[in-house]
Amino acid sequence: MITNINYNHVYYFWQVSRCGGIAAASKVLHLTPQTISAQISQLEQRLGKPLFIRQGRGMRLTEFGQITQQYANDMFAIAEEWLETTQGDLSHLSKTLKVGISDVLPKSLVSKWLAPLIDNERISNLHCIDGQQDELLAQMATHKLDLVLADKPLDNSLPFKAFCHEIGKSQLAFFGNKQWHQQLSPNFPSSLHNQPVVLPAKGSPVSRAIYYWLQELDIEISVVGHVDDSALMKALGEQGFGVFPAPILVKAEIERHYDVHLIGTIDNAFQHYYAFTPDRLIKDSIYSEFVKHAQLSAF
Repeated sequence: MITNINYNHVYYFWQVSRCGGIAAASKVLHLTPQTISAQISQLEQRLGKPLFIRQGRGMRLTEFGQITQQYANDMFAIAEEWLETTQGDLSHLSKTLKVGISDVLPKSLVSKWLAPLIDNERISNLHCIDGQQDELLAQMATHKLDLVLADKPLDNSLPFKAFCHEIGKSQLAFFGNKQWHQQLSPNFPSSLHNQPVVLPAKGSPVSRAIYYWLQELDIEISVVGHVDDSALMKALGEQGFGVFPAPILVKAEIERHYDVHLIGTIDNAFQHYYAFTPDRLIKDSIYSEFVKHAQLSAF
């Protein structure tokens, strides 16, 4: 196991990788090229692997060098974040907040949850990124995101530590366009038998809950498709491809935007909402305030 790494050497490597060469990095570091070259050589000897390959007068990163650069990017980004906390009163510290948002979440709910962060004087910039939950959590693990909002609880098998906060839940219901509403509403839920349904991804908590509910009622459905994108699922429902599930909490928004109607509620089936924060940020008052506000607005 490698121990006692000289982090000055890592910093010199990082600057060379960013600047594209030793000569350019020497101007940033105010060191001679010979000094930098010697320091990087010592780092390579310590690691037991080359970081650069020389190409004529230039240098390019080896595969291991590219991996090392990614880690160095994260290391020095965190160092910069830490140094910012030394400037002035922590309660008035201004920062960029990077939020990952699962693409299955209703945007109306997300906007309500994020409203206090937008108005928070300590946040200078709110950067929001859409994506799949696993991808967003991976970015949070490498410090590229500060907060992740999603619809599934944290998987305990993940190789990093994070905190999971349930910030809300909503009972689920089936929606459909005017034709499906008129046809299915009077005898719901038995009217669903053999009817076309658009569902979320197979492994999602929502799909599992619906399948269990249908099984209890001995109802068979015709699954038109499993769609990860909640907006696409609603759009397919609007076009009449089938009925679809959605949280009652956003009923008004769904009916207004997609010209569909609530057909009937699904017993004991809920959409849960979660916020994930990294270990290093759990005690930051911004996050505790956010969680409290989201819980009040989502339930």
